This record gives sequence, C-alpha cells and structure tokens, in this order.
Amino acid sequence: MRVRSLLFAVAVAIGLFVPIQTQSAVAASASVASCYRQVGDHWECVTPGAFCPAAAHGLYGYSESGGKYQCVQDGSYWRWKPAGSSSGQSSQPSPKPTPKATPTPKPSPKPTTKPARAKCSRAYLPLPDPRCQPGTRNPAVTQATIGTTICRPGFTAKVRPVASYLSALKVRQIAEYGYPDRRPARYEEDHVIPLLLGGSPKSVKNLWPEPVWKVRGRSAADKNAVERRLWKAVCAGDVPLARAQKAIAKDWRTAVRQAGL
Repeated sequence: MRVRSLLFAVAVAIGLFVPIQTQSAVAASASVASCYRQVGDHWECVTPGAFCPAAAHGLYGYSESGGKYQCVQDGSYWRWKPAGSSSGQSSQPSPKPTPKATPTPKPSPKPTTKPARAKCSRAYLPLPDPRCQPGTRNPAVTQATIGTTICRPGFTAKVRPVASYLSALKVRQIAEYGYPDRRPARYEEDHVIPLLLGGSPKSVKNLWPEPVWKVRGRSAADKNAVERRLWKAVCAGDVPLARAQKAIAKDWRTAVRQAGL
C-alpha cells in the first residue's frame, strides 16, 4: 500500500494523472476566459477588482451585469475599477515642507457674504454648458482617415490623456460647475465628442465632469451606449463622420435620430 501511494504521488507530480477536482477547476477557468474578451475598443465580461492585462490599460470594460469599469493603476498593479472612480490612481509623495521662520500674524480676512459664482451652468444637465464645452474635434480624424484611426482597434487607448491629467482637470471643473458634491468619484470626465468619434483628447472645451448618477432620467451609461452605436454606424459607412460629430455635440439624447439612424 505504501509503494502504491508513492507511485500515485509521482504520477501526479509529473502530470501523468490530474485529479478530478483539478480538471473541474481548469474547465471552469476556461469558461470564464472565453467570456472575458476585447470587443472593438472595449472589453466584455470583466471581473470588478480583478487584475487586467497590459492590452487593457486605460481602456473601459463592462461586467456581465452591465456595469462600466476602467483598467486603472492600483499601486504596482492594474485592476478593473468603476468607471470615473479616482481610486486606484498612484499618487506622488508630498514633498517635505521647508522650515520657515514664523510669519508675522496678519488680521483675518472678513468672510465673504456670497460664495464664488460658478463659471459653468448646471441648468443644461445631463448635458454640459455649451458655453464651456461646445465640443471640439481631433484634426487627425477625418472621413478619409477613419480606417486608420477610430475604426482601428486600440486607437482611443493611444490618444486618451493620462489619468493624472484627467483627475486634476475633473477636480477643477467640478468647482467650475459649482457641484455641491465635490467627490471626484461621483463624476466621469467625459468627452463631449467622444474619442470613438474623433473628439479632441485633451481640450478643456471637449472635457467636462459628467455626473454618474441619473439626471432627468438619463445617465452617463446612456450616453456611452449612444457613442458606441454612432461609432459602429460611422465605421460601417452608414453615417458620415461629420454628421455624427455634430449630432452628439449638440445633444447626445437626440443624436441617433439626428444622424439618421
């Protein structure tokens, strides 16, 4: 009996025999892997909080329940985090303050009677204030170049601004819109003309802090669905690029109809 046990252990070690439990685990893993995949410029069936591959860095993905996630840096690793969340971003250590002489006390300023007025209006929500963000285009994307730009997988990942730029701009613009809730995770730094349709990647006239919750019955997730539908139509040749850009910049809620779909 002891000799048989030793022979069984050796067979498992060199791979001649795989326990039934291991075979089940492999089958389950293969099933999950077949669901997790890249589709166009995004990923499907992502697992929230799980590690994401290098090819997904900075890209968006959707869980099986339909939630939107983004592959962002979390310390030394990249994980799937809720879209628009500022968590997971590596922060730079604060420099040590230089010792200074004790300043002469100054009289405290008188409190202002009114809070600072917002630069941009929230009256247009769920749309941005058109005076602040009318939407701007990427000059490299034209009807003649869509085959090598927006319709080529991975294009938006190449032109998307780094997370540090978007995070800093989001904080600044939240104040400009005068949102009562200043938590960055409550907003998604959205491109008015999306990168999928040749929008300017870094222009402050094309980026604004879009609330992730529903406003007047519409949410950021609804706009994302419109963006993908117009992108498919443009790449299929059903809608001219300029028409799709103009429609979504004016009002994404009516863009599909205005584009003729």
